[in-house]
Parts: sequence; structure tokens; C-alpha cells
Amino acid sequence: MAPSKAPQAPFSKDERVLCFHMEMLYEAKILDVQPGEGGEGWQYKIHYKGWKSSWDDWVPQDRVRKFTDENKDLASQLLAQLKSLQSGKAAKQQVKKGGVGGAGGGGRGGGVGGAGGSDMSSARGSEERTAGGITTQSGRGPRRARDFDLEHLTFTDNSHSPA
Repeated sequence: MAPSKAPQAPFSKDERVLCFHMEMLYEAKILDVQPGEGGEGWQYKIHYKGWKSSWDDWVPQDRVRKFTDENKDLASQLLAQLKSLQSGKAAKQQVKKGGVGGAGGGGRGGGVGGAGGSDMSSARGSEERTAGGITTQSGRGPRRARDFDLEHLTFTDNSHSPA
């Protein structure tokens, strides 16, 4: 009896794929393949196109999709949904901050489609964290002022003056 063939992984090394990271699908390349834990499925070392190699990650087979037109359309739809949600959030934040076009809106990247910023908002909401609830136009809290109410020492005797 001939030995049974080991099942072939659905994706191969160096293959161009789409891979989920959180709720979004990103273009990626498979760097390595290994059997999944417990012998179930496969795991792939993924490099996301345009991302630093520090984001390379081992992912289970269910996060990887073939690089097809249908899956590229799905990635575009997910991006459009995210932008729609973010623009709705940005509008609500503008209303809270004094109306559209008011000071303090936009965060770091100027909102969705802003120059130089990321399409992703901060997961921790750091733009909304402030010291005492006061923000400046840049969105940052006030600078910590020196405490001038401290006791000031006066030296009348030269033997105690600082050198």
C-alpha cells in the first residue's frame, strides 16, 4: 500500500493574498507556512504590504483570503464602511466641540481623508483625554505651569547665600 499524501496547504509561500487584521482586509504576502496547532488547518507568517516588518505575524488559515477580484471588492467595502463610521463619529465630535468648523476638530490626521494622517482612529481615544477637561486648539491639554505660590527664600546674610 502506498503511503498517504499529506494534505496540501491552501496557500503557499510567497503567495500574494488578502489577510484580515481586526475588521479590515489588507494585501499581504505569505512568508512561511506551518501546520496549525493540534494538527488542524494551517498557520501562515504574513507580511502586510506597506507595513513595517514588525507587524509580520503568524495567523490562522481563517484570516487569509485568496487575492481575487471578489475579495478585493470586499476589502474596498470594509474600508468604505470604516470611513463612513469615522465620518459619522467626526461629525458628532464636531457638534460636541462647538459646531462644524469649530476649533479643536480633526485630531492628528485631520479626520478621514486628511493629509498626513492614518485612516484608523486611535483605539484608546487619546485625542479625547485631557487634563481637567481643558483642551487647546491643537487638541492637547494645557502645559503644566510652574508653581509660583511656593515660599520664596530671601537671604539677608551673605554666609547663607547659594554659591
